[in-house]
Amino acid sequence: MATQAALVPKKRWIHIIPAAFLMYTIAFMDRVNIGFAIPGIEKSLAVSATIAGLASGIFFVGYVLLQIPGGQLAMKWSAKRFVFFSLIAWGIFAILTGLAQNVTQLLIIRFFLGVAEGGVWPATLVLLARWFPMEERARANSYWMFCLPVASIITSPISGWILTWTDWRTLFILEGIPPLIWAVVWWFTIDDSPDTAKWVSSE
Repeated sequence: MATQAALVPKKRWIHIIPAAFLMYTIAFMDRVNIGFAIPGIEKSLAVSATIAGLASGIFFVGYVLLQIPGGQLAMKWSAKRFVFFSLIAWGIFAILTGLAQNVTQLLIIRFFLGVAEGGVWPATLVLLARWFPMEERARANSYWMFCLPVASIITSPISGWILTWTDWRTLFILEGIPPLIWAVVWWFTIDDSPDTAKWVSSE
C-alpha cells in the first residue's frame, strides 16, 4: 500500500488533503453550532437549560457509537463511499434539527446526527493511509487535522452572524446544506486509493 502511494504524483497533496480538510470543517460546524442556538431553542421549545444541554451532549453518544465500526467499514468496504453517505446523512439530520417541533424530536435528531458524523474521522484516516506512505503519513494527518482550529476560527463567527438576522431554525437549515453540496464534490473528487484514481492512471 505504502509503495503504491509513494509512486503517486505529488498532486495528491492538493487533491486529497483540501477535500478532506473542508469536509471535516463542515462536520465541525454542524457539531458545535447548537451552542449558538441554545438560547433560541430554550425559548422556542420551552425547555430548561439542562435539557438544552442534553440536546448538545447527546450528539456525542451517537458519535461514539460509530467510531470503531466506521473505521472497520471504511477499510473493508470503501472510505470514499462511507464518507459520501455520511455527508448526505448528516446534512439531512442537520436540516431536520431546524425543523424539530419538540424536545423528543430534537434529541432523536441530534443523536442520529452524531451517528452520521461518528465514522467520518476514522474513515478519513483510512483514506489518508491509502494515499500517503508511512514516511509521509504524519505530515498528511497533521495537515488534515489542522482543520479543527481553523474550523473553530471560521465557523463560529459564521454561526453567530447568521443568528444576528435570523433564528436558530434557519441556522441549522442553512448549515445543513453545505454537507449535501460537498457530498457531490467528494464523490467526483475522491478515490479510495491510487489504484482506482483515473487522474493518477492517466499520468
